[in-house]
Amino acid sequence: MKNYAILPILLILSIAMISIDNVYGQVDLLSDILFLQTGEISTAESQFQISSDVEIREFFGGNIVRISGLTIEGFPYITYSRIIDEKTDTKGIIFINGKFVSLSFIEKTIETQNTVEKQDDLAILVQYTQRVYSEKFVKLDIKIFDKKQNKLNDFYQNYGHIQNINIGVTIVNEDNQEIFSSSGITNENGLFQTEYFIPENSKRETLTVTITAESENSKSSKLLQVFSLGEPSDDGKSS
Repeated sequence: MKNYAILPILLILSIAMISIDNVYGQVDLLSDILFLQTGEISTAESQFQISSDVEIREFFGGNIVRISGLTIEGFPYITYSRIIDEKTDTKGIIFINGKFVSLSFIEKTIETQNTVEKQDDLAILVQYTQRVYSEKFVKLDIKIFDKKQNKLNDFYQNYGHIQNINIGVTIVNEDNQEIFSSSGITNENGLFQTEYFIPENSKRETLTVTITAESENSKSSKLLQVFSLGEPSDDGKSS
């Protein structure tokens, strides 16, 4: 990804954060940024876990904070936070599948209607092939846990896993064309496994994997990236 593609977006975010209101409350901004406490950021459709490697910059005496880094799935993100009327306002973007997507920082509420919204309370932990040549398999081992019982996101934890969860897996290429899909349910260990064969003479590109996990009362999703390296050459490098 080229750095100059991000600059216009950062400029827009910076201007938006500075120009709206110059009156700041007496709030400790860093301690009030929710996603730093939960370790999670979300778009309208997906949720991501941030890595521990983050860069924090403060401006105007700490009244504006810029946070940037990578999710554990490998997607770069950047956020700006400021104080308005003693409340923290955060905006941000994440780069997914070749385009910028807005992050959502609206707290989810439980609807008190006849139809109750499904809760995003499933931890989707994945061990998978991240880099693969043509004529090889992308293997995905997907394990589902109760988020409250696996706060460290330990794939090998021997309790808190959930069986009979409906799993859906789709893979799209850089042209956003679906090239693979699979579905099934988790076994007694909360595990679902699938694999995708990279065809012969495949080009070098980044594939995006979407995983959904759903039960009667819960629904969660996760995005991953797989780097298809094309045909290996005689010296072991990709072509």
